[in-house]
Amino acid sequence: MSTMFPFPFRKKARQKPSKEGVNLLASILVCYEEITKVGYEPKDDTIRLTFSIEEAVTKPHFDQVGRLLAESVAAFLDLSGIRPRVMSIEMETAAGVSFLHLIRDVESLTRDELSLIADVLYDAFPETLLLDDRDPLDPNFEVEQENLLDHMLGAVRQHRLKEKLLGIREGDRVVVYNQ
Repeated sequence: MSTMFPFPFRKKARQKPSKEGVNLLASILVCYEEITKVGYEPKDDTIRLTFSIEEAVTKPHFDQVGRLLAESVAAFLDLSGIRPRVMSIEMETAAGVSFLHLIRDVESLTRDELSLIADVLYDAFPETLLLDDRDPLDPNFEVEQENLLDHMLGAVRQHRLKEKLLGIREGDRVVVYNQ
């Protein structure tokens, strides 16, 4: 004979991530094959972009690339009349692979700046920057994704996201999680 005892647990309702947040992170990953991971932090309204480099980047090389990237972005923002609230660059290296993390406030981030960042890093690591191994995008789809990214950046500026999100590549798909 078995006896059942009720557990005093409530079933936690799983919240789906906001459509704007999912679309923003997915669009960034679709538009920029150089970005391997993107996260959104609601506490300070920032985006964390991760670039993977298939080499152990030395501190002097990272400092050099970091300076070039910071100066390039600062010049671009200055010419655009944009004052960033948050901009930082971090590097971590483990087991022959390095990860460059760029943290930017969503408020002042633009698609043109993302393109500049991707180009600078591709030029700095032409052989070792990890790129998404995908077929080239259809030009019409690419333009649609760029327009969607512009729209999503504007939407997130107007309606700040409340949840912490993480977008990654999983095979030939882009997946966005609510953390």
